[in-house]
Amino acid sequence: MSEKKILIFYGTRYGATEGVAGRMAEIIRENGNQVDVFNLKDLPDDKIPDFSNYDGIIIGSSIKIGQWTRDVKKFVGNHSEKLNKFKGKLGFYVCSGYAADPENYEKVKVDYTQTACEKLGVKKLDMYDAFGGLMDFTETSRMGWLEKRLLKTVSQMTTGEKAEDSSYHDLRDWNQIEKFTLEFNKRL
Repeated sequence: MSEKKILIFYGTRYGATEGVAGRMAEIIRENGNQVDVFNLKDLPDDKIPDFSNYDGIIIGSSIKIGQWTRDVKKFVGNHSEKLNKFKGKLGFYVCSGYAADPENYEKVKVDYTQTACEKLGVKKLDMYDAFGGLMDFTETSRMGWLEKRLLKTVSQMTTGEKAEDSSYHDLRDWNQIEKFTLEFNKRL
């Protein structure tokens, strides 16, 4: 089996999607393939790698108030034609706190990946999934004061319990992420 090359693009707000992209890259490397990972926020258009040099592309975005990050939305919209013509496999994932809830998972998975991609003109998705996010109320969190306050309120309304100021809740299912990545890797 020859070595394959995978390209991972992601957009993150609080680090959940970035962490998933990093873990996916580790799994891909552990399975004998090459991977290049880019945060779209730090990648100017003229530095985007040539898709034809890769066997697979995975794109990930965090979800906030039902929206992808601005950088992912812009990237997918601007490159939808190239993504549709891409000869390799195309995967997409989102990180959202709602995806960790079994009652919301399927809706989040379809609405925020497949349906959202179709609205931006991407019809070719070989795989897609939704993973949980982060609820990080610690001092080192990337969330601002207002965002923490809003999430604490929502958390209390949904769980009935008050979120502690220093709590950290990782809602990502790492086994699910590993299965997705291994399956994507296998399909190349």
